[in-house]
Amino acid sequence: MHSTKLVKKKSLVAAICLLLMFCFVNYAAAQEADKWQYEATLYLWLPSIDGDLKYTLPGGGGDTLPIDASKVLDSLDMAFMGAFEARYNKLSFATDFIYLDLSNSKNTVIPIGPVAVDVNAGLNITGWTITGIAGYDVVQTDRVRLAIIGGVRYFTLDTDLSINSSVDLPDPIPPNNRSLSLSESTDLWDGIVGVRGAIMLNEHWYLPYYADIGTGDSDLTWQLFGGIGYMFNWGDIKLGYRYLKYDQSDDKLLQDFTFDGFLLGVGFRF
Repeated sequence: MHSTKLVKKKSLVAAICLLLMFCFVNYAAAQEADKWQYEATLYLWLPSIDGDLKYTLPGGGGDTLPIDASKVLDSLDMAFMGAFEARYNKLSFATDFIYLDLSNSKNTVIPIGPVAVDVNAGLNITGWTITGIAGYDVVQTDRVRLAIIGGVRYFTLDTDLSINSSVDLPDPIPPNNRSLSLSESTDLWDGIVGVRGAIMLNEHWYLPYYADIGTGDSDLTWQLFGGIGYMFNWGDIKLGYRYLKYDQSDDKLLQDFTFDGFLLGVGFRF
């Protein structure tokens, strides 16, 4: 039942985002076409994962199981990342989409109650995030562009954990139990504010940058990006480093959870 509701919620969010993008593109097309600028970008991002996932153990009583994701995950099954921007003079609108699918299993040590136990732990994480922002350039020269931005970021994450041990797991796991399967998910809406822009080094080379911070369903989320790009007549190629962090309250799933790594993007202007 929960899974069905989650699928419906994801479908509704995706439909709303697509509808808003469709309305915006049609509105923009009705304006003076020669004054609007667009860019669609595809990225390859291979992030590392860090932070704890806190699972609620069966049987109630408030018992939890913290899992250090970085000790289990080291494989990326699939990733997709893309962005779209529309610009009119100093005003800009942009949306960003990330999809990640990660899984792995390995022998590790986890704390169960007061005891550290050697187990084989398998973890699968699937999730996606959509960020929508509007910005206004407060600095716009031939060499520097700085925009103040505000918007919303939606993040959904599904996790499945399996634990297998050669000995009975200690309390609070029920006796005579050597395996455990847990699933948790979270959906977060957060308002964000920040800055974005670029510094031109010459006619072709430039330094793009981005930073935001926000809160809402999460206690704190923030994101940083910096890199270097090269401009062509048709678009640009950029290489950079992206860091995305989420933190929820102590009783929630995500504890100081981060995605970070290098990315390579190709943008097409039209």
